[in-house]
This record gives sequence, C-alpha cells and structure tokens, in this order.
Amino acid sequence: MNIRWHSPDFKKKKEPFKWFCSDHFLSPNVFKRLQAEFPHTGYCKSHREEGDGKHYSTWDLLAIDNGIPVPETWNTLSAAWKAMLKVILSDDYRHYFSTLVERDLSKTLLHVRFTIYHENCWLAPHCDRPDKILTQTLYFPTGSIEGGELLILGSSDPDDIKETVSPSPNRSVILLPSPCSWHSVRKVASGSQHARRTLLLHYVCPDSL
Repeated sequence: MNIRWHSPDFKKKKEPFKWFCSDHFLSPNVFKRLQAEFPHTGYCKSHREEGDGKHYSTWDLLAIDNGIPVPETWNTLSAAWKAMLKVILSDDYRHYFSTLVERDLSKTLLHVRFTIYHENCWLAPHCDRPDKILTQTLYFPTGSIEGGELLILGSSDPDDIKETVSPSPNRSVILLPSPCSWHSVRKVASGSQHARRTLLLHYVCPDSL
C-alpha cells in the first residue's frame, strides 16, 4: 500500500504557544482504508483522577514501544496499518517533522498507541512531560462526535480556552511540549454515537527514560 502522508497544509500556530495543525494529513484513499480498519480490540482502560500529575480517562492500545513494534498488537493489525506504522518508523518520517518543527528528533525514541475516547472519556489540563520532544495526534473518527475537542489553553485554568480543535477526520495536530503548552480534551458526551479515535505519537528523549 502506498502511504502518502506528506501534507503541505500544516499551519503553524504561535499562540499561546507554538503548535501545528493539518486538516488533510493523509491522501483520501489511504485515510478511508485506515479509518475502516482502525483496530477495535485489545484496549486497556486508563483512568486517573486523583493525586499529582495528569488526570484522564481513555482506552489505549500500545503499538510501538521505544521504537519497537509490540507483537501482541502488531499481529492483529491489517496490512494497511502495518504499512502505515512502517512509514511512521522510517527515517524520512522523522526527518520531515524535525524539519517542520525545527527540533532534532534523530536521537529520540518513538512511542505510538491507538487511543479511543468513548462516552465520558476526557483529558484534564496539563503540559506534556519535558522528555516528550514532539507529540503528534492523527484523528480517525467515523462520524460526528459530541465533545472530544482538543482545547488549547492559556494556563492551567480549564476555562482559559484559546482555541478549540474538533476531532475531524484526517486532521493531525502537533504539540511541542513546554512549560506553557497547556491543553486538554473535552469530555465526550454521554450517549455520543461516535468515539474520538486517534493514533498518538510521542518522540521521547532517551536520556529521561
């Protein structure tokens, strides 16, 4: 399968911190196939709403850990998704984003997981850990979602919303962690007919592991 992923329409945002958004990351045919073959099984519930650190409620399926495909996940994926992950693991993919965001990713380790926000799932305001050099989110919803928007925040205040990014099909967002890169995900409404389905990439500095 020929994965066409280079997109010229990434828009650089400068407020309230530097981030990027593309509304057409994959070619339409590739996106439709990956959307249709998005994995449905093997997810683990991740939930935390007490103590220090980030609070969240999501369903996660780890696909790549420290740059190595996870066999239990890999063996269940379709041929199209295996091809997509091979592209993501390639040096060309890493170099493209290094150039786009002007950050050196050459020595980072890649972590990739499928994440589903079913009804009542959410992610509280937070800044990503400083060891995460770049985070990319790709959206694969099958229909209109009630809630699930990425909220770009000006502070830790959940109401300090600077921009709202809906989880639209084939959209991709890049965040560059910093002490001021506050963001959250609005709770998916109870009874929503569709889930917020994403592929989440973290390029992590190995010195912090």
